[in-house]
Amino acid sequence: MQDDPNECCGLLFGVGDEADEIHRMSNVNRKPISRYTMQSGELVAAQEMVKETGREFVAIYHSHTFTQGYPSKTDISNAVKVASVSTRHVIVSLVEKTRPVIRAFSINGDAEVTELVVETDGQPYRASD
Repeated sequence: MQDDPNECCGLLFGVGDEADEIHRMSNVNRKPISRYTMQSGELVAAQEMVKETGREFVAIYHSHTFTQGYPSKTDISNAVKVASVSTRHVIVSLVEKTRPVIRAFSINGDAEVTELVVETDGQPYRASD
């Protein structure tokens, strides 16, 4: 929400399906209000950090500041390009600024989108919580 109205982006680090660290990235897209592009130097540094610590990229995250948290055509196209890094994507919708909605998706190399359950502290996340 710090970048609102621009989209924020970053990586979730952890092991397996469990993320335990948020790694914010700079959005360097020329239209950050509706798109995101992670800064390449920061991505290289994040890859080194993951290697050095024996951790994994659990997911890629970004926000939708004016739309619902579902992958757009651009999101799906970009996800296909980075499927070797992560097929999991978390989208935070800020349509209702006081009630962000978090959703997660698996987007594979064939552009198939499957919604995933997001759990926080072992409990499924619900927008109404």
